[in-house]
Amino acid sequence: MRQKQQTEKIKGTKASSGVVRLGTKDHSTQFTGSPNLRTPKKILGGKKISDQSGKINKSNHPALGSPKKSKGNKTRTSVSLKASPEKAVASAVKSPKKYRPGTKALREIRKYQKGTEFLLHKAPFQRLVREVSDSLTDSTSRFTADALECLQTASEAFVIQLFEDSVLAMVHAKRVTLMLRDIQFIRRLRGI
Repeated sequence: MRQKQQTEKIKGTKASSGVVRLGTKDHSTQFTGSPNLRTPKKILGGKKISDQSGKINKSNHPALGSPKKSKGNKTRTSVSLKASPEKAVASAVKSPKKYRPGTKALREIRKYQKGTEFLLHKAPFQRLVREVSDSLTDSTSRFTADALECLQTASEAFVIQLFEDSVLAMVHAKRVTLMLRDIQFIRRLRGI
């Protein structure tokens, strides 16, 4: 009976936001603190809590007032006790955002359709042109920068047109995957 009166006194104050009722049959709230917690004897002004010796109890327990802040004023994040350890670790480490299949591909398509820059890098394309020209003739050839740029523009336009037509053949076959036979079919129609 005496314990009930003490908890009712505490319940009406601001500092007792998480105090557990000590009655015999009331189990409505869940105890979240340490088992060694003593019921405070006096509440001075609704903020300071003192124990039997009259000293101020500066406990870090949430039921006895605001918790102490750590250095750097960082707030603590609590992990639910009901969650499994794998979920707790997964929530602590920030994982990259998961996109639905095809979302990144569509974003990439829009990006390359907006831009006008070359899709291939200039140096590898230049090496390829020099390799092909050396295989066709015995003498070494020299190219101006404008000539290489013109070759790269024409070859990229050709490859893009080939892929666009291959996608049409893929859609005609009622598929969502571009296959080698689509490209071969378009080359056969063009006579390449």
